[in-house]
Amino acid sequence: MSTTFPGDDHNKADEGVTPMTPGVQIPAAVGLVMLILLSVTGNSMTVIAYLRDKQLCSVYDFYLFQLGTTDLLLSAISLPFYTAYTFMEFTWPFGSAVCKMYLVCDFTLCFQSIMLMLIISLDRLLLIQMGHSYSIKITRRVGIANVACAWLISFLVYSPAIIGWDTWVGYSTVKSMDCDTEFRNDRVFTTITTFVEFIITFVCMMSLNVLIYVKIKQRAKVNPVTSIRLQTVSTINLDNRTSAAAPMHSVARNADRRQRNAVKILAMLVAAFFLSWAPYSITTVLISFCDDCVNTSLYQFFIVFLWMKSAVNPFLYAYNSLRYRMHFRRYLSCNGRLQLR
Repeated sequence: MSTTFPGDDHNKADEGVTPMTPGVQIPAAVGLVMLILLSVTGNSMTVIAYLRDKQLCSVYDFYLFQLGTTDLLLSAISLPFYTAYTFMEFTWPFGSAVCKMYLVCDFTLCFQSIMLMLIISLDRLLLIQMGHSYSIKITRRVGIANVACAWLISFLVYSPAIIGWDTWVGYSTVKSMDCDTEFRNDRVFTTITTFVEFIITFVCMMSLNVLIYVKIKQRAKVNPVTSIRLQTVSTINLDNRTSAAAPMHSVARNADRRQRNAVKILAMLVAAFFLSWAPYSITTVLISFCDDCVNTSLYQFFIVFLWMKSAVNPFLYAYNSLRYRMHFRRYLSCNGRLQLR
């Protein structure tokens, strides 16, 4: 975030801040409001679909629900505050205490969304490796414990530094009427946290996805029947009527389709994570070494671009999942009152 003095045109020019003229302000306002509405609507539909559809009851669906909830909170907390902060020429009128609360929520929620994608990747790999024992060992209780641990880790990575950095060093680096992290220009802390938050997590997610793809291919070549059963196990548990009444080959095809869709969703989520986080992470590290090396307005855009992932995720679910797509169509058509193609 910017550390410019409000009302000082000279400093803004030096730091590369685009002035909020009507030609800039109006399109930016429309874009940010549309992003908020899109993200809140999409993630609200994801949460409601999970709560109302009894067939979305697997641990995997629970993880998607948690990711949707996290993205919804990001859209409802981070984006509105940042929008107001932006259009007040990066002037924070809410006080330092509210600023720290906002930053804690923002950083915790962003890191939690990353942790959940890592958990989902590991969950898909465990499904392939454990086979029939997956549904016995990976229960809802295990899922809740994993999510709770992720929340704790997400809080501890940034929140203590956000809350107490100025107390530890004995002074504040944030200017009056501004809202920024105290450690923004600390090279060591910024580099380490960015390495953990982006590079390590991305490498882990990519490695897990590659392992998933390789294991599916290996099992399909070695024993197609075993592969089908492994992919069917979670589906049969979710829909006893289908497993009892439908022919085995029909159930197997359906299970195969669901498994491939789950892997496809995961791959798209990882790609969206990389595209949205890479520009922000790289420029954040650059700023910690050279505050004037990155155009401030460009950096603000990267921050907003990072949050776009929260708006994209629900539509990735709908694109790859028939049940989510069905629910989204129903909600958007007001339960069939409007005709949607």
